Amino acid sequence: MTVDDDRLHAEVDRQLGEIRSDCDSLAARAGLLLTATGIVASIVVARFDKVPKLRPSLAGALLALGIATTLGILTVVPWLRIAPRASFLQGWMSVGSSPRTSSLLYDAKVALLAGGVMRLLVMRTFFILQALATVIAIVLGLAYSMGR
Repeated sequence: MTVDDDRLHAEVDRQLGEIRSDCDSLAARAGLLLTATGIVASIVVARFDKVPKLRPSLAGALLALGIATTLGILTVVPWLRIAPRASFLQGWMSVGSSPRTSSLLYDAKVALLAGGVMRLLVMRTFFILQALATVIAIVLGLAYSMGR
């Protein structure tokens, strides 16, 4: 492996680390929103038995809570790989170090990087939708609990 190959591998590794860090921070924020959703759910459920019929604010709050929870779970689910699978690495190691195995490793890392970028985009989209659903659930839950 040449110095240029080492630099290419190092740069791809750095980018994989950045994407992993971004995904971890989004997952932490999604977890906080799941907590907020749980708090709103407890407020809504505490007054649930005092209503003779389903009101629009209650139905909307329940729907928004369900959507926010589902999106939060989808955001947190770890679909991200940060390295090639062990079975691939074992096959390449059995061949020995060569320009071919270095090229295969680099190609695998670039493919993982492309997949990581796509996963980050999906996580950001789910997170934004989760945040919107959580805000709607909070507003409707508070409106319902105030008896409006």
